[in-house]
Amino acid sequence: MKFAKTIAMTAITSSALIMTGCNSYGGGMSNTAKGATAGAAAGALIRSKGDSKDIARGALAGAAIGGAGGYILDNN
Repeated sequence: MKFAKTIAMTAITSSALIMTGCNSYGGGMSNTAKGATAGAAAGALIRSKGDSKDIARGALAGAAIGGAGGYILDNN
C-alpha cells in the first residue's frame, strides 16, 4: 500500500509541475485547471490512509470539486 501511495503522490506532483511549466511558458493556466490540480492533490492527501482505490477516488473527487470551483471563478 505504501508503494501505491508513492505512485499516486508522484503522479499528482508531476502533473502539478507540468502544469506549472505550461503556465510559465506563455499564456496562463485557467482557474479551472488550477482548482482541479489543487483539488486532486488535496483529495489524495485526505484519503491517503486508505488503499490505492481510496486515494484515486479522493483525487478524482477533489479534482471534480476543485475544477468546478475554478470553472465558476473563470466564468463569473
